[in-house]
Amino acid sequence: MQKKKLFILISLVLIFSLSLAYAGGGKKEKKAAPEKKEEIVIKFTSWMVAEASGGEEWLPERIKYWESQHPGVRVEVIPLAWEDTPDKITLQIKAGNAPDIFTIESLWLGKFGMMPDAVEDLYNFMDQDFISKLVPAYKGGELNGKMVGLVWNPNPWVLVYNKKLVREAGVSGRPTSFEDFMNQVKAIGALGKDIYGLGLQLGIDEYSADTFHILLWQFGGDILDENGKPVVNSPGTIKTVEMVKEAVDAGIVPFGEEVRNLRTLFANGKIGFFFEGPWIAGVLDGEGMSRNEWDVAEWPGYVQPASHILCMSKQSKHKDLAWDLMKFITTDEVTTKEYFKRTGLMPVVKEQYNDPVYDNHYVKTFLAQMSRMKNPNVWATQKKYEIEIAFMEAVQSILLGKGEAKDESLTIRLLHLSSSFRHCW
Repeated sequence: MQKKKLFILISLVLIFSLSLAYAGGGKKEKKAAPEKKEEIVIKFTSWMVAEASGGEEWLPERIKYWESQHPGVRVEVIPLAWEDTPDKITLQIKAGNAPDIFTIESLWLGKFGMMPDAVEDLYNFMDQDFISKLVPAYKGGELNGKMVGLVWNPNPWVLVYNKKLVREAGVSGRPTSFEDFMNQVKAIGALGKDIYGLGLQLGIDEYSADTFHILLWQFGGDILDENGKPVVNSPGTIKTVEMVKEAVDAGIVPFGEEVRNLRTLFANGKIGFFFEGPWIAGVLDGEGMSRNEWDVAEWPGYVQPASHILCMSKQSKHKDLAWDLMKFITTDEVTTKEYFKRTGLMPVVKEQYNDPVYDNHYVKTFLAQMSRMKNPNVWATQKKYEIEIAFMEAVQSILLGKGEAKDESLTIRLLHLSSSFRHCW
């Protein structure tokens, strides 16, 4: 009996041991799986992926290609409307969550260049070999000896004209002087009650004030002089405002239309001339206007730059990768060539202009206008926004018949800002 009990006990122990082995006690220990490398994310923000401008599909496609060459790196492409860019990026910088790369235009260079800890000085990344390959307009990203941003597309303003209206008015569309220009504007405006010779941005915003300089400089006028002093009651400025009022009153310039509305009116054959940069090709494509229906002409005077510029946030944790992506977007020939075809925006790399695709009147017009570009004096102040808004409020008041251009209130409204002016170059 005892032998039987012993046998049962031994059997139970064996069964228990075997069950432990089966459960894994006798299995070889598995090696721990290697830790998955954390993905690096680069944030890229631009209006050129937010608007129907020709770049909204091509840019993300090329960025995907760049990602394929950088395993473990993902680019988050963030669309941001042009008009929302300065305020949104400012808020992000202050909140400490700015994108690694963001796009600005020339008129915001001072704003972000003077903002504490906002952008990286790209001279820390640009060697002489790289710089030597760029067109001179690359300097448009410099401020106080600091390279605030990398010029993506060097953009001067030029005249854009409607071929049909120019033909019907019996004018050339390519004025040789300001007097010739105004005669052509009047001839087109005389074609009909709903036809305007010239589309001007006359809203209460920075963009309108910046464009206004193109006319101001024709008469020696300005908003500020080179020392930052208000000169809005100077003879040249007064003459310009009076001329614009006469044009609005005569019905040859529409009043109160912002830039997007002007583009739509132009595409619908209602405006003869307006001022735009090389992005206009992609914009008018989006408006459904054939490229055979319009053309560009040099402006017989100075214009302000409107270059697209890529900035690197000071907050970026992956600056070397951000710089590599910036270089790719601006210098990779496959990327820039197709980008030009779709948007009309031209590259910053000199040798790329040897390609036959750039050998045309369109490109030659913009390249020629680059020799007559200058920055408005108001861009050299920290109060650019406030000054330009005050100026356009005063201009609108005059256009609506409330006051005269020579009214000293124009100066008075700006004078209180002068104590806080500080030059940025």
